[in-house]
Amino acid sequence: MKTILFYSADFNLCLSLVVYLQNKFNVITTTNFDNLDKIVNASELDLLFIDIDPDNKVENFCENIKKSYPHVPVIITYVYKSNLKLLDSKIRENVSSVFYKPYDLEEISERVKSLLAS
Repeated sequence: MKTILFYSADFNLCLSLVVYLQNKFNVITTTNFDNLDKIVNASELDLLFIDIDPDNKVENFCENIKKSYPHVPVIITYVYKSNLKLLDSKIRENVSSVFYKPYDLEEISERVKSLLAS
């Protein structure tokens, strides 16, 4: 069974994603961004899913993941704001997919399946 690590500061979002995906995947969740790197290093991941308001710390994290774990696809979700245009562009260079909130869970589910199939 494929393993997905899901990060969100929103516990309810973590819980709802686990319920939605638990029958198809092994889903690990965390609400602590500072522990995310440790979990990634200690786990055999097939996909990393991050729900976060982007900043330079997030950009650096995604860049490091791409360098250290190039085989692990990364999906990131957030609320797009026009002042994030440059940061959004930089983040897109280091992740497999970006979804803006509010997003369609079915569309994300299809993308997860597609990334894990390849």
